[in-house]
Amino acid sequence: MAQNAGYTAAIVNDNEDGGILVAMEGNSAEGSQFDANHYDTKMNELLAIDGQEFFAAYDEVHDSFDAMGLQENLMRDIYAYDFERPSTIQQRGIVPFCNGLDVIQQAQSGTGKTTTFCSRILQQL
Repeated sequence: MAQNAGYTAAIVNDNEDGGILVAMEGNSAEGSQFDANHYDTKMNELLAIDGQEFFAAYDEVHDSFDAMGLQENLMRDIYAYDFERPSTIQQRGIVPFCNGLDVIQQAQSGTGKTTTFCSRILQQL
Protein backbone atom coordinates (compact mmCIF):
# COMPACT_ATOMS: atom_id res chain seq x y z
CA MET A 1 0.00 0.00 0.00
CA ALA A 2 1.26 3.44 -0.87
CA GLN A 3 -0.13 6.76 0.26
CA ASN A 4 0.43 10.03 -1.57
CA ALA A 5 -1.55 13.30 -1.66
CA GLY A 6 -4.61 11.79 0.01
CA TYR A 7 -4.72 8.64 -2.13
CA THR A 8 -4.32 5.05 -1.08
CA ALA A 9 -3.18 2.80 -3.90
CA ALA A 10 -2.90 -0.96 -3.87
CA ILE A 11 -1.22 -2.82 -6.71
CA VAL A 12 -2.13 -6.46 -6.96
CA ASN A 13 -0.03 -8.70 -9.19
CA ASP A 14 -1.77 -11.91 -10.17
CA ASN A 15 1.20 -14.21 -10.83
CA GLU A 16 -1.00 -16.84 -12.46
CA ASP A 17 -1.58 -14.86 -15.68
CA GLY A 18 0.63 -11.82 -15.15
CA GLY A 19 -2.34 -9.47 -14.82
CA ILE A 20 -2.00 -6.33 -12.75
CA LEU A 21 -4.83 -4.53 -11.00
CA VAL A 22 -4.36 -1.03 -9.68
CA ALA A 23 -6.96 0.26 -7.25
CA MET A 24 -6.99 3.83 -6.00
CA GLU A 25 -9.19 5.58 -3.54
CA GLY A 26 -9.14 8.90 -1.78
CA ASN A 27 -9.39 12.60 -2.51
CA SER A 28 -7.65 14.44 -5.32
CA ALA A 29 -4.56 16.46 -4.58
CA GLU A 30 -4.85 20.18 -3.99
CA GLY A 31 -5.28 22.00 -7.32
CA SER A 32 -5.95 18.80 -9.28
CA GLN A 33 -8.94 18.70 -11.60
CA PHE A 34 -9.38 14.97 -11.09
CA ASP A 35 -12.05 14.13 -8.55
CA ALA A 36 -11.66 10.50 -7.45
CA ASN A 37 -15.00 10.43 -5.63
CA HIS A 38 -16.85 11.72 -8.72
CA TYR A 39 -15.01 9.16 -10.88
CA ASP A 40 -15.89 6.31 -8.50
CA THR A 41 -19.55 7.37 -8.43
CA LYS A 42 -19.77 7.49 -12.24
CA MET A 43 -18.02 4.12 -12.64
CA ASN A 44 -20.37 2.52 -10.12
CA GLU A 45 -23.36 3.94 -12.04
CA LEU A 46 -22.04 2.50 -15.30
CA LEU A 47 -21.39 -0.89 -13.76
CA ALA A 48 -24.85 -1.00 -12.16
CA ILE A 49 -26.83 -0.55 -15.40
CA ASP A 50 -29.09 -3.59 -15.73
CA GLY A 51 -28.90 -5.69 -18.86
CA GLN A 52 -25.54 -4.40 -20.01
CA GLU A 53 -22.15 -6.00 -19.65
CA PHE A 54 -19.43 -3.47 -19.01
CA PHE A 55 -16.63 -6.03 -19.01
CA ALA A 56 -16.87 -9.16 -21.11
CA ALA A 57 -14.57 -12.08 -21.67
CA TYR A 58 -13.85 -13.15 -25.22
CA ASP A 59 -12.95 -16.81 -25.14
CA GLU A 60 -12.84 -17.63 -28.85
CA VAL A 61 -9.50 -19.09 -29.97
CA HIS A 62 -8.55 -19.39 -33.67
CA ASP A 63 -5.82 -21.91 -34.41
CA SER A 64 -5.03 -20.50 -37.86
CA PHE A 65 -5.15 -17.18 -39.67
CA ASP A 66 -7.49 -18.80 -42.23
CA ALA A 67 -10.10 -19.43 -39.52
CA MET A 68 -10.22 -15.73 -38.55
CA GLY A 69 -12.18 -14.57 -41.58
CA LEU A 70 -9.64 -11.93 -42.59
CA GLN A 71 -9.63 -10.26 -46.01
CA GLU A 72 -7.77 -12.08 -48.74
CA ASN A 73 -5.18 -9.34 -49.29
CA LEU A 74 -4.41 -9.22 -45.54
CA MET A 75 -4.07 -13.01 -45.46
CA ARG A 76 -1.67 -12.90 -48.44
CA ASP A 77 0.49 -10.32 -46.66
CA ILE A 78 0.48 -12.24 -43.37
CA TYR A 79 1.78 -15.35 -45.13
CA ALA A 80 4.24 -13.25 -47.19
CA TYR A 81 5.89 -12.18 -43.91
CA ASP A 82 6.36 -15.87 -43.00
CA PHE A 83 3.67 -16.02 -40.34
CA GLU A 84 2.59 -19.66 -40.39
CA ARG A 85 0.51 -19.94 -37.26
CA PRO A 86 -0.85 -17.22 -34.95
CA SER A 87 0.78 -16.80 -31.56
CA THR A 88 -1.32 -17.26 -28.43
CA ILE A 89 -2.14 -13.56 -28.15
CA GLN A 90 -2.96 -13.38 -31.87
CA GLN A 91 -5.25 -16.42 -31.61
CA ARG A 92 -7.35 -14.59 -29.02
CA GLY A 93 -6.94 -10.94 -30.02
CA ILE A 94 -7.17 -10.45 -33.78
CA VAL A 95 -10.86 -11.34 -34.22
CA PRO A 96 -12.23 -9.17 -31.37
CA PHE A 97 -10.16 -6.22 -32.68
CA CYS A 98 -11.43 -6.76 -36.22
CA ASN A 99 -15.00 -6.95 -34.87
CA GLY A 100 -14.59 -3.47 -33.39
CA LEU A 101 -14.35 -4.47 -29.73
CA ASP A 102 -12.13 -2.60 -27.29
CA VAL A 103 -9.46 -5.04 -26.19
CA ILE A 104 -6.84 -4.93 -23.46
CA GLN A 105 -3.92 -7.27 -23.99
CA GLN A 106 -0.81 -7.96 -22.00
CA ALA A 107 2.04 -10.21 -23.11
CA GLN A 108 5.81 -10.39 -23.23
CA SER A 109 7.87 -8.65 -25.90
CA GLY A 110 8.03 -10.45 -29.21
CA THR A 111 4.75 -12.36 -28.88
CA GLY A 112 2.84 -10.62 -31.70
CA LYS A 113 0.95 -7.80 -29.99
CA THR A 114 1.77 -5.27 -32.72
CA THR A 115 0.47 -7.60 -35.42
CA THR A 116 -2.68 -8.05 -33.36
CA PHE A 117 -3.24 -4.31 -33.01
CA CYS A 118 -2.41 -3.53 -36.65
CA SER A 119 -4.64 -6.26 -38.07
CA ARG A 120 -7.79 -4.21 -37.45
CA ILE A 121 -6.41 -1.17 -39.27
CA LEU A 122 -5.24 -3.28 -42.19
CA GLN A 123 -8.56 -5.17 -42.27
CA GLN A 124 -10.40 -1.85 -42.73
CA LEU A 125 -8.28 -0.66 -45.70
